[in-house]
Amino acid sequence: MTTLKKVKLKKIADILNGVPDAKQPGKANTTGAITYNFIQPNHLGISNDIQSTSEIKRHTSVDDSYFVRKNDILLKRLNPDIATLIIEDMSNTVFSSNLFVIRVFKDYFPAYIACLLENQGMTWLNSNIVGSVAAIKSISAKSLAALDIPAIDYDKQEAIGQMWLLYKKRKKLLGNMIEEDQRLMAAVINSITASAKEEE
Repeated sequence: MTTLKKVKLKKIADILNGVPDAKQPGKANTTGAITYNFIQPNHLGISNDIQSTSEIKRHTSVDDSYFVRKNDILLKRLNPDIATLIIEDMSNTVFSSNLFVIRVFKDYFPAYIACLLENQGMTWLNSNIVGSVAAIKSISAKSLAALDIPAIDYDKQEAIGQMWLLYKKRKKLLGNMIEEDQRLMAAVINSITASAKEEE
């Protein structure tokens, strides 16, 4: 039986920490400040979506590496639970220091890496987590860098990655259907109770 080759995540991707969201000292005046769209952990949805962004103002320009790009993978630094793959370019958008961005090199399919991080990676990270006894758990760039990634053929990576993206879409669709069913059920019950009161 052939042993599957593995590579460390640090060998196939850049692992970046984000822009501090704290106000810059002595910079309360926002005149002349540069405004950026800003992604924080609470903006990440469970269906591989960015639910919203906020704004951050800086008096100095942000380095190009902090701008969110297509195919970036976002992970929460605290209590990681999901991986979010950026499907489309997001103009003028930077990410919080409470997020990691995994920027995969060309030989690997980003959705495949995101799938592994969300499924296998979280289990490994949670077993090697900083402050695992505490309610708030924190992962480090070092622990991410040490993750083993199965080095399979690119076409197999693509197939697995596309399957994961489809799963995310189906999950979102199912969630929307459940919400609609709940609204319909509530409307039916309200109409019945209202009719009962009128007959009293």
